[in-house]
Amino acid sequence: MPKSRTRKPKGKSTSPADRQRRRIGTLVDGLADDYAVWAAGTAAEEEPDPAAQADFTAFALGQLDSVKYFLFLLGAGDGPAASLRIDPRSVADALDDYLDTDDMDDLRYLIGTLIDWVSFLEETGRWEGSAEDLAEVSELLDAEAESVGGIVDASPGAGASRRAPSEEEALAFATAAPLVQHARALLDWVGEGRPVTSDGALTPAEAVEAAELVGRGAADPARRLGRLWESLRNAELVEVEERRAADDGGSTVRLGEDAARLGTGDALGRLEAQFLATEFVIVTCNEAGAGPQGESVGAGLMTILQRAVLEDPLPLAAVEDLAIEAPGDSDPGALQTVSIRLLDELRELAALGLADLSGGLADVPAAALDAVYDAFEAPDGDEEGDDWD
Repeated sequence: MPKSRTRKPKGKSTSPADRQRRRIGTLVDGLADDYAVWAAGTAAEEEPDPAAQADFTAFALGQLDSVKYFLFLLGAGDGPAASLRIDPRSVADALDDYLDTDDMDDLRYLIGTLIDWVSFLEETGRWEGSAEDLAEVSELLDAEAESVGGIVDASPGAGASRRAPSEEEALAFATAAPLVQHARALLDWVGEGRPVTSDGALTPAEAVEAAELVGRGAADPARRLGRLWESLRNAELVEVEERRAADDGGSTVRLGEDAARLGTGDALGRLEAQFLATEFVIVTCNEAGAGPQGESVGAGLMTILQRAVLEDPLPLAAVEDLAIEAPGDSDPGALQTVSIRLLDELRELAALGLADLSGGLADVPAAALDAVYDAFEAPDGDEEGDDWD
């Protein structure tokens, strides 16, 4: 045998662990192109966007480093050649090490990666093991995903985490959503100007008139008006003049520069509708945090809406049954209050076109998804939640 065949290759360790890693790396890297094609195909549309497809492919290939580590924990490279078989009896112990993080986003990503990998093996006929093993492994991974409230994965639709509205849906929301129509009515009512208090609130007499204008069908017309008025101000669709009016010694509110665009079907009008809806969601969640069990109500409403925009809507029954399903040491009276208030907030959002409860889920209509999503995005790179003061 030539001496060159007997020497240890430079830069390569011969420890058992390193040999295992190399075997697994060779196996997984050999499937990388097929996995990327499979993953990109799950998100493909009739006319896929090349840039989005490239990003999705890069995301999928990045998952394979995590796959290699999990296979190493499973002992997939112990033999002369690495195996694609996943023994369900080994999964629980491997997951203990694989999921060794307290970061919820990392947990969702790692679990989603494994679910994608198993789906790839199954759908491309590469699964090595019985159908019973596949079912058991899938059940274990699904349980882990449920325990962290969802996953970040490469499954269909993951390339765009929110449903895209059709042209008709987007136009209907920008021109005919109850929130937009009520806001448009208020702007028309403001007209050339209305008296307000020094801090920009409507005077009692004006508030009664305005509440009658926008409160039809509301459980609490004054609450709807208050939130809508604050949202109009935050979106700069109305502006308060700092100087005092000559006739009554108070301040005056006038239409903002872009107020005329709200309710129109053009691009700028749609943008104004989205800005307004985002501000209304922020105001709603902030104010839901006041009153009885306010902290739980505010946090609960935020969680429900965040789950909806991430394609994981909560069943309404889960909100209704808070007191029934709670642990034994919980206060059922307090939970019942939270449940009632959450349902009230969701129904009001639904009445304004910002929630969809028709399917028994606390969901968000496709046309409002971006607006609701933006309510939870931190501005200018700040930490999430800085705009919930």
